[in-house]
Amino acid sequence: MKASRVALTAVSSLLLTACSGIGDPPVDTISLDCSIPTDELFAAATRDAIPSLTNPEVVGSIASFMEDDDRVLGVVVNGEARAYPFGIIWWHEIVNDTLGGENILVTYCPLTGSGIAFDPSVGGLLRNFIVSGLLFRTNLIMLDRERESLWNQMLLGSQCGVDRGAVLTRIPIVETDWLTWKTDYPNTTVMTPNTGAAAGRIYFSYPYGDYADPDNNFVDFLPAGVTWSNQLKTKELVLGVFVGSTAVAYPLEAMAAQGDAVAANDVVASLPVVVTYRLAGNLAVAFDRRVSGQTLTFNATGSAPFTMVDAETGSEWNGAGEATSGPLSGQRLDQLDDAYVAFWFAWSIYYPDIDVFQF
Repeated sequence: MKASRVALTAVSSLLLTACSGIGDPPVDTISLDCSIPTDELFAAATRDAIPSLTNPEVVGSIASFMEDDDRVLGVVVNGEARAYPFGIIWWHEIVNDTLGGENILVTYCPLTGSGIAFDPSVGGLLRNFIVSGLLFRTNLIMLDRERESLWNQMLLGSQCGVDRGAVLTRIPIVETDWLTWKTDYPNTTVMTPNTGAAAGRIYFSYPYGDYADPDNNFVDFLPAGVTWSNQLKTKELVLGVFVGSTAVAYPLEAMAAQGDAVAANDVVASLPVVVTYRLAGNLAVAFDRRVSGQTLTFNATGSAPFTMVDAETGSEWNGAGEATSGPLSGQRLDQLDDAYVAFWFAWSIYYPDIDVFQF
């Protein structure tokens, strides 16, 4: 392992106490119309102190700065794939980008472990998002340069300002390692460390010490009385799938205990879903398991590469949700927009009635 991959032992001063517990007190008043209580807003940093990125440099899959086990957020738009390394996005949290001919917004909040992608156009206006420096229930609040509304990442829209009540359209996203991503998408591009904002930042070094350790119970920037369930470990990674206010958690650790390849059939609210899991890459993906009006039931059959077979037609499917043989060959499952990986405590706070899938 390269030295640059070693986690920092102290929180970087560049992140302005975002995990240190020294942040400013809650914001009692704010000169914006808000749908969330302003006394639950914490000023953890100054505006733009954590610089967002816009149209960053990318290169192809032969990228000398990447190691196979580097974690990435992966997005595919109109058949074009791109990876956003955690080792870079830890330090920037927001990437305004274009992919497959579309504008996209890729976000990551290190405090909640949540990576979510959005369409950044709202009301016909393309927005450029920055880090506001505020947190709500320890989660990232973004600010758009055009109208200066505030947008909480895990609330998926605007809670303060002229855009209050507006919702950001989600884009499917996955979290995995670089080897798995580039194997699945050999023509992928990847964001490079040549960001123009690297000064003082040690890319690919985790700047939050042991914060992400599943057994680390430290969570800051929460108002009094806000707690989370102890059903799982505080920082345990789970794939959450939600339909409106109904959510189900699929713990990655529990799925790994089932074997190298898993297909979990479930229903969230009234939506039939299948959550696939690959131990190689620690990759969980949620799909709608309906095809042409038929609800399918899946069983994982292989791990290298991942394969599963549906009980109804005997068709074989790959990890991208495409039928590769059988009566449904050529059909594709829709990856769910409303599914992403985050720490357990964050899911429990934002969806207090969340269920945990039992294997």
